[in-house]
Amino acid sequence: MWVLIEHREGEIEEASLEVLSEARRLAGKSKRKVSALILGHAGTAFAEPLTQHGANNIYSVNHRLLQTYSTEGYTPALTELLTKHKPEIFLLAASAMGRDLAPRLATRLQTSLVSDCTVLDISAQGVLEMTRPTCGGRVYVTMSCPSSRPQIATVRPGVLGIGKPTRGRPAVVEELPVELRAEMIRNRALGVSTVAREKLDLAEAEVVVAFGRGVGDRSLLLKLEELARLLHASLGGSRAAVDERYISFERQIGQTGKTIAPKVIVCCGISGAQQFTMGMRDSKFIVAINKDRNAPIFKVADVSVLGDLNRVIPELIERFQARTGNAS
Repeated sequence: MWVLIEHREGEIEEASLEVLSEARRLAGKSKRKVSALILGHAGTAFAEPLTQHGANNIYSVNHRLLQTYSTEGYTPALTELLTKHKPEIFLLAASAMGRDLAPRLATRLQTSLVSDCTVLDISAQGVLEMTRPTCGGRVYVTMSCPSSRPQIATVRPGVLGIGKPTRGRPAVVEELPVELRAEMIRNRALGVSTVAREKLDLAEAEVVVAFGRGVGDRSLLLKLEELARLLHASLGGSRAAVDERYISFERQIGQTGKTIAPKVIVCCGISGAQQFTMGMRDSKFIVAINKDRNAPIFKVADVSVLGDLNRVIPELIERFQARTGNAS
């Protein structure tokens, strides 16, 4: 069982550790070994954390053309590796990179793919069982592909969680060669620029402040931005907020927007219609603020605050400022 490990600026992406932790659990049921695959970086640098989260082996392809992700570099490299080494199962995070790579690999290898899985299991016959939401999140379907190899699945970030690290014998690190030439890659990265937290892709944010039509008018938006700054959060909105032009479409949460699973989400003035909640219901901790005591959002919230946003938000800001000493 192979897991592709994503890394950025010398750090392993949490989404990959989630997949690796799940692979460790599956390996315990099926008596398989788990191999972590790293492209463009020396595997020895990541040996300890990968071992602690379930890797028995670490395969490293430290090729200069793979140091920065590119579709045209990673696709042929992975195709070559999977064809040569023939793992039964290949798992990736359903990140931007995973969503880009997985269908290309499945096509080149003429094998199966189940995307955006929320549950993985191994059958009594040793076949991977992959569960994903469909019909707008109202139905969950479990699929298996017993006749195709490798069985490829991408796993939705933030759903399965990262297992507790365990100490043991360090994994064996092995360098794997690939045939890759510069002319195969028609694009190249000119540089990397950081993104302000409030502009961070919602799918990557650990804390989100979301709002809906209940904000009333734009006068409260500055307060919500201030709350997000104090919480080190990204801003998101419901479809109603987008329709009112309070926030741009790329920051919409829900059925026709983005599906997110942050550690904390604060929902301000959002009624909680199914179209919205199906996009955030896997959040670890949900806070809802609404003046309508019958708002459906309260049914999914861990903490419910019944009150007017114009009073609650300024008070929250004042209390957070007092705790952090970060008064305006």
